[in-house]
Amino acid sequence: MGEGDPMDQPLMGLDFGGTTIKGGVIRASGGPPVCMDSAPFDEAAPAHEIYRRAAELARRLEDKAGLGPIQGLGVGCAGLFNRATGEVLASANMKNLVGTSLSEGVSKALGGRPVVIENDANVAAYGEQWLGAGLHERDLVLLTLGTGVGGGIVLDDHLFIGPGGSAGEVGHMVIVQRPGGSEYDAPYFPELQCSCGSYGCLERLVSATAAMRRAKAAGVTPNLPELCRLGREQDGKERALLHQIGRDLGAGLATLVTLFDVNVFAIGGGFGAALDVLKPGVMEAMAERRYGTLEPTVVEATLGSDAGWIGAARLSGRQP
Repeated sequence: MGEGDPMDQPLMGLDFGGTTIKGGVIRASGGPPVCMDSAPFDEAAPAHEIYRRAAELARRLEDKAGLGPIQGLGVGCAGLFNRATGEVLASANMKNLVGTSLSEGVSKALGGRPVVIENDANVAAYGEQWLGAGLHERDLVLLTLGTGVGGGIVLDDHLFIGPGGSAGEVGHMVIVQRPGGSEYDAPYFPELQCSCGSYGCLERLVSATAAMRRAKAAGVTPNLPELCRLGREQDGKERALLHQIGRDLGAGLATLVTLFDVNVFAIGGGFGAALDVLKPGVMEAMAERRYGTLEPTVVEATLGSDAGWIGAARLSGRQP
């Protein structure tokens, strides 16, 4: 590519975690990161201090990249935002940022350069679709199976956030209606009330937290690595439970197929490493619900914790 080619321009992204800001520089054409770095911060610190730490990391990344000034910056952060003003409306683990403008705060600390913000799960999906599990795919849904179930949706190579900006909350699709079927009755699965106020959400069925709770109710080990090891090695109660969790995940994915006609899914998060043993149930449930759609592809996410900053960097390069 020639000098000044926009596809060769460096992009920079940051991803706010619970106690660490992770970031990097990557070219708009993709390829391996130019550089990466991270910085610890205290989530209880005042907003201006957190923004200062983010700006320091951005400057350090720019220096490490050695490519001259990088005009924009993308930032991923858990929470809900007013995207017009950059105000953080709600955030479970960044409470001191609520009521402040994240984009304005980081921009001021960087001397006024433009900053674009997005929900962390959304930018992670954007990163996975661009350079991870969705490489060469224009459509992808990412689900992260951790304490809860997060996710993001990419349609026709663009992040889908909906008119209100809160699309992609896949963990709160209702999978089991009240009252549940016999397989969900106590003692097999004692309760499906979700913290969001609904009943039978996907998060209450397939997150790492849910898997541990279901394991206890089924009388098997709640240690997930051990549960998965036993499920892989022998046909017993552990495999049966993981098969059912997989079926519940498949029911959720089938709903997304129906809504968006997407057939590529990336599964991440800590419990996402169990995809190999969950997958038979996932594919079984999806096959039962297929109606004139392509056979789905369900794979493990590949970018890990780098997906967020990579997606945020990409987003910065797509701003007008």
